[in-house]
Amino acid sequence: MSKPLFFIHPPKCGGSTVISFFDLNLDRDKFINFVWGGVSQEKTRERFLASGIGGGHDPIGIHRDLKMPLEYCSILREPLRRQISHYWFARNGKNGGVARGVSVSEAEALAQGGELSLDDWVGESCSGKNLFVQMLSGHGRVNRESLELAIENVRQHIPTVGVCEDMSDFLLRLCGRTGMRLPFFIRTNVTEGVPKECSPLSERAREKFVEDNHLDYELYRYVCDEIARERESYGAIYTRAIEAVRQIQRRIDALDNPYIYTGKSNMFGFDENHLRMVREVATSADLSPIDAYIELAQSRRRECGDLFDGFVDAVNDDMVHGWAVNLSVPDKCVPIEIWVREKLVATTLTGNPRPDVAAAGYASERCGFAVRLPEEAQEGFRVKIAGSAQTIRSAGTWQRGWHMA
Repeated sequence: MSKPLFFIHPPKCGGSTVISFFDLNLDRDKFINFVWGGVSQEKTRERFLASGIGGGHDPIGIHRDLKMPLEYCSILREPLRRQISHYWFARNGKNGGVARGVSVSEAEALAQGGELSLDDWVGESCSGKNLFVQMLSGHGRVNRESLELAIENVRQHIPTVGVCEDMSDFLLRLCGRTGMRLPFFIRTNVTEGVPKECSPLSERAREKFVEDNHLDYELYRYVCDEIARERESYGAIYTRAIEAVRQIQRRIDALDNPYIYTGKSNMFGFDENHLRMVREVATSADLSPIDAYIELAQSRRRECGDLFDGFVDAVNDDMVHGWAVNLSVPDKCVPIEIWVREKLVATTLTGNPRPDVAAAGYASERCGFAVRLPEEAQEGFRVKIAGSAQTIRSAGTWQRGWHMA
């Protein structure tokens, strides 16, 4: 892989199981779980840069914090199933995690104490409303524009997105993207002792959830359709490969598994002896159909779109001042556009000296810009990067008096 890989892990979408895939293909401690903020931030950064593989419950955008280009991957799950899974996970104390000191939200604490019903949890989307769109767009509050950005990010910056319902497909395609050879996993962090059949969900709660999370459903359907198209494009080569993966995975699933009902693996990794046993099962089988798919997928590998960072610093004397860096190609000028509603009214290129930006750790000093506002922009405008869905910070709508809307 030419760039570090960051796994965007929405909660209760099989992320711990995905991490077993990385441990199986790489050294046990290769995958870096992100603890981002405070005293752990610099240590996490150093470990991630040394490893090149990591992830966490973070939305797209970590490339800005790291000041470098990344490749992203992610996994989704049917939204209602994810929401219900999180409820029972909270209800049983997070598979022992609460007893070990794992933090809980107020809603999770109420669920664990039996004071929050499944209907209440689902009806209020307590595990997050339109969470997938939030995480793949990077927007805290989402709307139709956020969905469009999430889809564009999948097209340009998250080339491998899978669904939890078909883990083998996701990991096979991830091997095709990364060149890793073993698309297998150790099932882990399955919620134990869940009496789901005893707690039916009301139709009222179900309908409200679907309505409140319609953007997530659109994104999920888009991803499923794209996966189907990608499978079809590989024809029989994919079919033979996935059949081999599923056959070998059944043998792995038959092994004694000490991790299936524990969440500890996400933080502490998998025992090397157990990993060795799983590798032996995998590598003793005929991997040639899988190798053939990976080789073809690698030959078709497309580059991701450029990633940017930047900031609109100020608007004064009818001039917009700021900076922008192409993290993928730092020496390349960034084209900046000023838009009034749906009309392009001004353009410029970065190139002005900004030693403060370079001193902050970015790989470019000549990244500043200043552009004059035309008369028609006096009542409000937006700043965009030309030809990219990527945005720079404080680039939203500026209103007269030059403050953010």
